[in-house]
Amino acid sequence: MRVSTAIFVWAVTALTACGAPSSPATAPEALPAASPAVAANAEVTGTARKGALISLLPAAGEAPLPEGPAVMDQYGKRFVPDMLYARVGQPVEFRNTEDMGHNVTVNRRDTGAGIFSVETDPQQKHIHTFDRVGQYDVTCSLHPGMQATVVATRSPMSTTAGDDGRFTLSGVPAGDYTLSVTFEGRTVDQAVAVKGPRTEVKVSP
Repeated sequence: MRVSTAIFVWAVTALTACGAPSSPATAPEALPAASPAVAANAEVTGTARKGALISLLPAAGEAPLPEGPAVMDQYGKRFVPDMLYARVGQPVEFRNTEDMGHNVTVNRRDTGAGIFSVETDPQQKHIHTFDRVGQYDVTCSLHPGMQATVVATRSPMSTTAGDDGRFTLSGVPAGDYTLSVTFEGRTVDQAVAVKGPRTEVKVSP
């Protein structure tokens, strides 16, 4: 009796499944058209004079300053880092974190003009704020092998042209900018529109 009932139930279920009209397949909803990719990490490249300082500034105005200071340390008879990018108007701390005295002498590279020369005792620091765009040579008069460079810029998007004059600025969001080129104390600005993944710039002489 139980076996017959089970067979009957299975037969009715199978007939219902086979005989029931299948419902029409629902068409997938159309996907919205993809928007054009925004060049959030574009590159700006070009050629300038060897060693020229290149910066991109928002066309709308100056980029805000970082909250804290830029730091160049002295230890192991070295300046660390040996090249420091700092913003004009941002304090720079020249620290001495080792157990010997040092000296920090800073000269403007294009003219050789002295900016300052101070002794830095162990665990002490000297703070200076650069007020002019340019590259500055940093040395220690007590240890001639200690050499470094501070690059003072108006923008966090800055670099220096290589020996072949080529430069690349990466991670540039799309938008309108002012390209600022500083060489031998002279600065030339020109407008640049960043729209695609790579923008080649023809730098004015």
